[in-house]
Amino acid sequence: MIKNSYKYNKAWQIVYATYPLFLRLLEKLGAHNTRQDYHLGFIKENTDINQVKKRLKSFGFEHAILAWRDRNEVLSMRLVHEQVYQYHIRIYSDGEVRSHYEYSSEGAPIAHILEKKFTPEPEFFKQIMKVVLK
Repeated sequence: MIKNSYKYNKAWQIVYATYPLFLRLLEKLGAHNTRQDYHLGFIKENTDINQVKKRLKSFGFEHAILAWRDRNEVLSMRLVHEQVYQYHIRIYSDGEVRSHYEYSSEGAPIAHILEKKFTPEPEFFKQIMKVVLK
């Protein structure tokens, strides 16, 4: 995996520190209060969310800092792809898993916000999650 140079850029460090606060404010104001599209399945009962997180990290996923926080979300991680796109996966308190492929915030900020590319990519996610999905 290519080391993402934007993580070390001072401007992006400022964005990482401030933009999530802006998102949380918008969520409190009701701008986003639902779950994102693309149901993938449910994790198996008695699955430890920390084990899921560890598994995703082993594939290169990281915490999704610049993302909406969906209602009842307990985990939100992403895998940057080709420095322009990302695979984004969320898990909720009821065990539901939702996922999608989209522009990354760093690779195409405006396209990311406008969701210009937002596709399910279920086979990719099912392959990674096969040991924890029902």
